[in-house]
Amino acid sequence: MKLARAISQKDPKTRLQEYLQGRHLPLPSYLVVQVRGEAHDQEFTIHCQVSGLSEPVVGTGSSRRKAEQAAAEEALKKLELE
Repeated sequence: MKLARAISQKDPKTRLQEYLQGRHLPLPSYLVVQVRGEAHDQEFTIHCQVSGLSEPVVGTGSSRRKAEQAAAEEALKKLELE
């Protein structure tokens, strides 16, 4: 039970990295493809390229970090379905 709780507390980028490392695959790459809005109210769009997925996964967020986390979460969902 403690292990499952510890895993669920890790952020999506960490979980994705560990998933890929455990399968001896290259680490994901993150690319900012768009930044919209004023400096105090920006929205970032990130593409996350993951080995095993044919297309980049997209994430958006109010910061680069949040957008990367969203993209990693989406990549995990796609990898677990395939």
